Amino acid sequence: MACPQANGTPARADFCYKFVTEDLPRVNIIVTAPRTDGTVTQTGLSNLQVEVAHKMLALITKERWQIGDRISDAAIARELHVSRSPVRQVLHLLVERGIVAQAPNRGYLLQRFPKQDELSNEILPPSDFEDLYHRLMSARASGSIGLEVSEAALAEQFEVTRGTVRRTLMRFAAEGLAERLPGYGWRFAEALDNEHAVNESYSFRVVIECGALTQADYSPVLSELQELHREQLEILERPISDFPDGFWFDVNANFHETLVSWANNRFLTQALRWQNHLRRLTESCEFERMGEARIRQACADHLEILQAIEAGDFEFAAALLKRHIARPAHDSV
Repeated sequence: MACPQANGTPARADFCYKFVTEDLPRVNIIVTAPRTDGTVTQTGLSNLQVEVAHKMLALITKERWQIGDRISDAAIARELHVSRSPVRQVLHLLVERGIVAQAPNRGYLLQRFPKQDELSNEILPPSDFEDLYHRLMSARASGSIGLEVSEAALAEQFEVTRGTVRRTLMRFAAEGLAERLPGYGWRFAEALDNEHAVNESYSFRVVIECGALTQADYSPVLSELQELHREQLEILERPISDFPDGFWFDVNANFHETLVSWANNRFLTQALRWQNHLRRLTESCEFERMGEARIRQACADHLEILQAIEAGDFEFAAALLKRHIARPAHDSV
């Protein structure tokens, strides 16, 4: 489907990205939504609604709201650039799960924070697009798909529609991980598949991450720091066999991106986010093979860095971070 145009001018890519999500296949997730007559109906969540649900859970986990706070469906819809309808459907689901309560004349209120084991795929599975996104990441990292691909070949290999493939590849393109070729072909970004490229990546991270901690405007957000601290402690208490696919990479990437975000410099944050996307594209298989000792060492490093930041010693924190990043490649995270 072509992007809509206004006055003959092609629509922006981000608008087109949202436009093509309006007509999506539905996922057969059965949830119950309360009705005014006391009965319940069964309804499916569309892929768009599933993605909205995951984003809302992330906001709740990051303590956007405290227990008892009102959750505005209109505000969430504006933030996520969707209509209120999918947001309300997700709120109904969270009411059924006991995470959100619906109060007369007050709307939706946060009732409790989701438990750690609810955040994998227990509350709801990934959408078709999220699932294909991670499958393509793993396939590219393992080399089972080449540098250049076609939509038709990927649709056949992964048994999905070409529309699903196209939208997923649009996400890769938005993250700087793929570019569209003439026709229906795509080329993935170059991989960190040799020692020189890997060393360049680590050197880049030292410059960006350690440099962020020494910025004059560096200002940690206490609630985010406490959440990172809690998250690292929880990981230390769990066997790695409990980790779902991609869990440790996501936690690790979020840790480093959050530290850099406190420099309040969007260019530093964007640079590290792109680097993490590139690392995910080429290192996801390696992360899945990480042993417990390496993960625990990384968590110990993270906690030490957080302690220095909390104490206001940003130079020491930067030194600890440099040591953490500069560990030999087979130990670095």
